[in-house]
Amino acid sequence: MREDEVDGDTTVVRSGRRAMSYSDMVAFADAIEDRPLQKILEDLPGIAGLSDSKFRIAANVLRRRFRLESPVDQIQLRVIADEIASNVDDREVGKRIREVFAFDQA
Repeated sequence: MREDEVDGDTTVVRSGRRAMSYSDMVAFADAIEDRPLQKILEDLPGIAGLSDSKFRIAANVLRRRFRLESPVDQIQLRVIADEIASNVDDREVGKRIREVFAFDQA
């Protein structure tokens, strides 16, 4: 395993960790855009643990996707994200997860 990989990282999280160039960042954003929401929810702790700039890219893509969901689905996504955030050990990661689906951000 490479030094920049964390045990249990998904392909999307690994691509975010490795992204250095503009084209890498675009590929990472595209991967976030294309990944099924259920998988993204599972990836949230890893995504929220990325650097600020990489997290902002992912959060912007996720917020755009979130706004396209029905109001009922938006509420459900917020509840699920809050549960995920409550189960992570790192408070900052939990805060970031909640920010993605915050009422004032969406």
